[in-house]
Amino acid sequence: MRIALIAATLLIPLSEAASLSGSVVDATGASIAKANVELDSGTQKYQARTDDAGVYQFANLPAGEYSLTVRVPGFKRFTLRSIGLVEDEQKRIPDVPLDLGNCGGPPSRDLVLLPLGDSFGRLTGGVSPSVKGIEVTLVCRTFSPCRSTKTDSNGRFSFEMISAGVYGLNFHGEGYYPENATGYGYFVNAGWESLYGPVRLERCRNGNCDPKLRPKPPIAHCE
Repeated sequence: MRIALIAATLLIPLSEAASLSGSVVDATGASIAKANVELDSGTQKYQARTDDAGVYQFANLPAGEYSLTVRVPGFKRFTLRSIGLVEDEQKRIPDVPLDLGNCGGPPSRDLVLLPLGDSFGRLTGGVSPSVKGIEVTLVCRTFSPCRSTKTDSNGRFSFEMISAGVYGLNFHGEGYYPENATGYGYFVNAGWESLYGPVRLERCRNGNCDPKLRPKPPIAHCE
């Protein structure tokens, strides 16, 4: 049974009205039903819920710029900004992928929509402190390195043109303990840029970077 949508309340000539639709999925690509979707123009808010196929739709919208927010219990909130609509446009955005809201995984991420028609994704992140020259290795599904790059002067890195999937990241730099995040799920979705929060690097004690001598971190507690 499809979930009823709350229609726009403004009276707009049908010849000028725009529409926006899309789907909400989890990190594996499975549809998420009954997700709460809010479209905000800054002066007007529109509400909808996804149907059993994870699809939402907003109709009779005035031209303008919008932000889209998706909320689902058990998942991290998702917001996509700067969605432009022109008169009589029927826009469909790529599937919105939600991350589980648990702790113990990789840093949080934001998503930025890439140009339409892009079948690849992009993974961008950084390190803290912001160190230049940290080697960052992208680890593929086979647990083998598939690409590598180095952080810039702002401690940022980026991997372009990546197939959709789940990846790991390893970090190595002189004076810092290695960070091997292959057990985490760094998700890349086709048509999206994943902007991950910075990975915290720990300086080696007394210049000795032997991982066996590294102090154990405190146990993380989920809220």
